[in-house]
Amino acid sequence: MAMLSLLLLFTVFSMGNAYDYIVQKQCPYGWTNFGVRCFKFFSQQVNWITAEKNCQGLDANLASVHSKLEYNFLISLLPSSTRCWMGAHDGEQDGQWLWSDGTHYDYTNWCPGEPNNSGSPENCGEINFLSNSCWNDVRCSYLMGYLCAKHL
Repeated sequence: MAMLSLLLLFTVFSMGNAYDYIVQKQCPYGWTNFGVRCFKFFSQQVNWITAEKNCQGLDANLASVHSKLEYNFLISLLPSSTRCWMGAHDGEQDGQWLWSDGTHYDYTNWCPGEPNNSGSPENCGEINFLSNSCWNDVRCSYLMGYLCAKHL
């Protein structure tokens, strides 16, 4: 009988830990899951650094993009024709693009002729530019909405 009670107690604790693990791995309310990350669009018009800091305040970063499938998913989160900040920047060295979350820069979707520093330094990346929804480099002081991403 003692062995049965011990087994039952072990099972209950094991289920509780599994339940806690599952609950912790869900996206917060208002965020949408894709792969191992949660994403959320914010329509507040801010500059790039404010957007990144706002994301960091939510234990996130501006979104990095690692595949065409992921990019299409991110575009689906945006209101139609809405341009917004992503985590790409080349502020450290012009032309050397990095993600603000520190992940490997392994996918791009630049518009034809971009990035181009048109008219002035353009060190920050936006998505959903032009009708083909590609990427553009833009001045970091420009105001637009942003996409945050956080790991599960």
